Amino acid sequence: MLKRKWSIALLILLCGFLYTLAQFILSTNRLQRQVDSLLPGQAQSASSRRVIFISQELDNPFWRSIEQGARQAAGKFDMNLEYTGPVRINPEEQLSLLERAIAARPDAIIVQGSGESASRNLIDRAESFGIPVVTVDADEPGSHRLFYVGTDNLAAGKEMGRLVGEATGGKGTIGVLVGTARADSQRLRLEGLRSVVQEYPELKIADVRSSDISRLQASEQTRSLLSAHPEMKAVVGFSSLDGLGAMDAAQRLGKKGLLLFAFDDLAETREAVRKGLIEMTLVQQPLEMGAQAVTLLNDYFREKTVPDVRFTSISPLGGSGITESSGESAP
Repeated sequence: MLKRKWSIALLILLCGFLYTLAQFILSTNRLQRQVDSLLPGQAQSASSRRVIFISQELDNPFWRSIEQGARQAAGKFDMNLEYTGPVRINPEEQLSLLERAIAARPDAIIVQGSGESASRNLIDRAESFGIPVVTVDADEPGSHRLFYVGTDNLAAGKEMGRLVGEATGGKGTIGVLVGTARADSQRLRLEGLRSVVQEYPELKIADVRSSDISRLQASEQTRSLLSAHPEMKAVVGFSSLDGLGAMDAAQRLGKKGLLLFAFDDLAETREAVRKGLIEMTLVQQPLEMGAQAVTLLNDYFREKTVPDVRFTSISPLGGSGITESSGESAP
């Protein structure tokens, strides 16, 4: 009986020893993997990189085009790209998604700058956790974002001013529509336009109105502008639906000879340009934005130097200048 008790006791001790040894080996392996990931030259493999991309509006064609470019590059570099965004444009929800993305601790975040202090604070929080944030389409100046990829919006505004100056002969009154006055991209486009218009002594901006990124509001604001300034020679829209909204108002009012300038190349905008209903539109390159954002992130992960800003191209589209483009519509 005594021998049996000793045998059972030894068996229990042996099982306990083997269990402790197994736990020690597993713990040692986990620790070794953590140490290896921190050692120089032992960079994490690209296949494990998780990148969260937060759009301004989930199914907006412009943002889907950026996603397409980003996804193509992510596939090339074996990154895991997660695309999300508000169903409808909602700055508060966009910030909430950014906050949730930070809590998920991805390897990087791609997001549009909003020009809000809350956005800057969240980007800085991400950076404090070691999560690089890339801004696309609109920058977030003053934040600790890693870099910006997108249109040079100040230059785009100046190009629009040049086109308006040429089309009007440098004379007359113009109205301006912006998607939202809060957006840094819209502010810079307007600033660029103003800087060129002031070079023409006989050309002036009568007023600037916000369309709230709505075709209906763009139409209503255009009607209001034309009512207050019936002599108006041109209307400039800096958001993708502004040109179409201005066109709707001009057609309803039977306003002939009003020069309309739009932004981006929705299919309907391109058709309006082809028919001469819209004088000109400036086209961005969303595919290029997405691809460049992910490509530069890959460079960063490989410890290469990345630029603070990477501007993508814009091109005017009007009359015989209509060609196939990789752009769509941007808010």
